Amino acid sequence: MGRIAQVVKNIISGISQQPPIMRHMEQLQEQINGFSTEADGLQKRPPTVHIAELSLSTTIRPKIHVVNRDENEQYIMAFDGSTVKIWDVKGNAKTVTIEHPEYLKTSNPIRDIKVITMADHTFIVNKSTTVAMNTSAKTEEGRADGATVYVKSGQYGRKYEVIVDDTTVASYETPNGSDPSHTTQIGTNNIAQQLVNQMREKGYDIYHIGGESWFIVGGMTNRNIRVRDGFNSQAISAFKHDVQKYTDLPRTHRDGYIVRVYGESNGDDDYYLRYNEKSLLWEECPAPNILYKFNYGTLPHRLIRQADGTFKFTTIEWANREAGDNDSNPEPSFVGRKISDIFSYRNRFGLIAGESVCLSKSGDYWNFWVDSATTIVDTDPIDVNVSHNRISELFSAVPFNQDLYLFSRQTQFILTADGALSPRNVQLKQVTEFENDTNIKPIGVGRNLYFSSNRSNYASILEYYAVYDGNNSKDSNNITSHIPNYIPNDMYGLIACENEHLIMALTEGAKDSIFVYKYLYAQEQKLQASWSKWIFSGEIIGADFIGSTLYLVIKRSNRVCLEKMLIAFNTKDIPSEPYRLLIDRKTEVTLNGTFDDYNLTYTWDAKNFFKDTNAQKYFLVLQDGRTFESNEAGIFKCDTNANLTGIKAIVGTAYEMNIELSTLYVKQADQSGTTYMQNYRLVLQEIEFQYADSGEFTVCVEYVGKPTRNYKFTGRILGHEENIIGKHPIVTGAFRVPLHSRNIDTKIIIKNYSPLPSSLVGYTWRGNVTYRSRQL
Repeated sequence: MGRIAQVVKNIISGISQQPPIMRHMEQLQEQINGFSTEADGLQKRPPTVHIAELSLSTTIRPKIHVVNRDENEQYIMAFDGSTVKIWDVKGNAKTVTIEHPEYLKTSNPIRDIKVITMADHTFIVNKSTTVAMNTSAKTEEGRADGATVYVKSGQYGRKYEVIVDDTTVASYETPNGSDPSHTTQIGTNNIAQQLVNQMREKGYDIYHIGGESWFIVGGMTNRNIRVRDGFNSQAISAFKHDVQKYTDLPRTHRDGYIVRVYGESNGDDDYYLRYNEKSLLWEECPAPNILYKFNYGTLPHRLIRQADGTFKFTTIEWANREAGDNDSNPEPSFVGRKISDIFSYRNRFGLIAGESVCLSKSGDYWNFWVDSATTIVDTDPIDVNVSHNRISELFSAVPFNQDLYLFSRQTQFILTADGALSPRNVQLKQVTEFENDTNIKPIGVGRNLYFSSNRSNYASILEYYAVYDGNNSKDSNNITSHIPNYIPNDMYGLIACENEHLIMALTEGAKDSIFVYKYLYAQEQKLQASWSKWIFSGEIIGADFIGSTLYLVIKRSNRVCLEKMLIAFNTKDIPSEPYRLLIDRKTEVTLNGTFDDYNLTYTWDAKNFFKDTNAQKYFLVLQDGRTFESNEAGIFKCDTNANLTGIKAIVGTAYEMNIELSTLYVKQADQSGTTYMQNYRLVLQEIEFQYADSGEFTVCVEYVGKPTRNYKFTGRILGHEENIIGKHPIVTGAFRVPLHSRNIDTKIIIKNYSPLPSSLVGYTWRGNVTYRSRQL
């Protein structure tokens, strides 16, 4: 038998669901309401501070969106399936004018509503709405019902003829030029006038402006018209709606007249021109009688902050099709589909729908049409489809590290370009194949992306990163591989705080919990990967960070509350508190209870103050540090010699930190990992916890076949300078607990239910080892 001691320098590696003998020494069996800090050890998590009660229906779980424009413009938005409500971070409701409420309607806003904020505008997409064109808005017909006859040049000795249905209806033969006076007779305007006069005499409807070399023959819709000049039709031409090339058109024409100019190859390069008599130009226009305008009510909407501090929810005036037709300037791919996500990338507004990625014109967020059907320019919109050997409907788009990452259910793609992003050089490549939860938008944190994946009953979180192999390859690492049965499925949020190295998962499978991942990188190495969970006495509706402050919308009893949690230590949430009180829903109150001067007790009803219906305990702390605990009904009966009415106090709900150590084994850590000793029997004698700046915690030791023993640390150490009557000491030191039991029969749990802080740095256990055999 030998006596040994094992030192565990820290316990900030979170929990592991591996067998205890395989875990690292720093990993735990359970960690609830603990916070693994690299500087101060394992602490009780920060408390929440009550801000305001929100008027918000939770019949349908709403979508919560946090806006952080600047220090003065920070808002909480809630989409409840029928409307949108907005508060500032102090809980003050903002007036919202809703111009198109139909777009907000959905039976599942937490899944169907996606939101992004850029400057003063917040853009909202309803994934359940199918994008459509405005069927009541079509381009004008234009004045193209007649046939144009255009005398392009006058030639001596030529016969100019107009033939309708194989019958010559007008002809004019120019002189041979033998006399100088003949020059006026070959003028194009003279030739045109001669033909016009003859056709009018025969009853044809002619539109002609005197002096022009062209005229329009009406009533030619179902008739054939052609011309002949004995010069291979180089001197005169006729057309109805189409010309072969732009040079076939006269320099002037009737205002609003529309023609199609055939392209050089096929129909996708045809274009249309309309004559504008004000500018005296042929201008490119859309084809006649086609849809040219989106149905604004089916496309993403926006919330705009007004100058008076109110908000307006309105449609966006998307640009109209101003050129081409359904071949040369087709409807964007998102028309007729449901939009899955919206984003901003390289000065373009983007939408994904089905297997398509659509980006607006550069610098023109609301324009998804090309300016001209005759040429492609770098600023034109981009509309590309993913290419894969199976259906790859896209669900999320994340601009990150100069590229655009696109996620389908099973595949990841990257949209990028060499140099300026344009239709000419855009590249859309499939890079990896990882299962992805389509309801959760991946997030970028630091230099990595994080996304979730559902398994049978639990979710996995994957870390997506670039492999430094010279090929810009991508790979992923499952950061939940050691806790496979920890985060329930039905996640609805993945949030992060890069300042504090935190990633948090929100799931409908555990509505009162937030699953916390604390990480730390240094010199290309991951030094910390800690999973734990924070449990609250209410249902979490939504949460997100602004800086290092976590804002939470929590349903407590029948009320929805806005609360905040500052991820910081050695601070105070309320200036009047004697130290940072670790109680949730923390608020400052002026007491108005009743004083019994006979029994010297003061009674105050916290449950009534908070309007709670659930039974729970509260703590009340006076400014001098005196602390009182309520009963389960929320009633305080404070033993005091004075009437506390009118005195300010801090009150909040109690929450418990619960830390369970892994079963203790003899282990050794080196560069290759953690190894454990085999073939021995270990009897634990004691464990000594190192703590820092702690006021209270309890060590519970549960034995097999023996009663549980509780060892409470109160911070009161005889002779310590902080041990002052009427003040809770916050001290640093070591706390020793006897064990006297086999390691596999002993469970060690550290709890802190009080508002006092506790910070566990590490521990040392001592015991007797009996070796059954030695390995050769």
